[in-house]
Amino acid sequence: MKAKLLLFTLLTAGLSLFSLQASAQSTQQDSMRQKALDDKRRLNELSEIRKETKAEAKIAKARAKEASRLEKDAANAAKEAKQAAKMERKAQRNRMKADKQARKAEKALEKTND
Repeated sequence: MKAKLLLFTLLTAGLSLFSLQASAQSTQQDSMRQKALDDKRRLNELSEIRKETKAEAKIAKARAKEASRLEKDAANAAKEAKQAAKMERKAQRNRMKADKQARKAEKALEKTND
């Protein structure tokens, strides 16, 4: 009877020891699985952030290019306006000279007719 009790106690202790080790392994596997899932989720989030950042960078580059084009257009328009003003002043001077010559010619014609 004592031998049975001793044998039963040893078997129970051995089984509980093995089951404890197995449950510890399953807990460890569960934590590893959870860690792997968390890592995968973080990678997916980072991938999404990277895609968004690339898209925003592309938009910013397009806006910068458009701003540069507008700036060049404005500079060209200012240059053309300056050149047109210069040409207008020159044309005005030429008209004044022509008017002056016409008056001189008219006076000379009047003197020759008198």
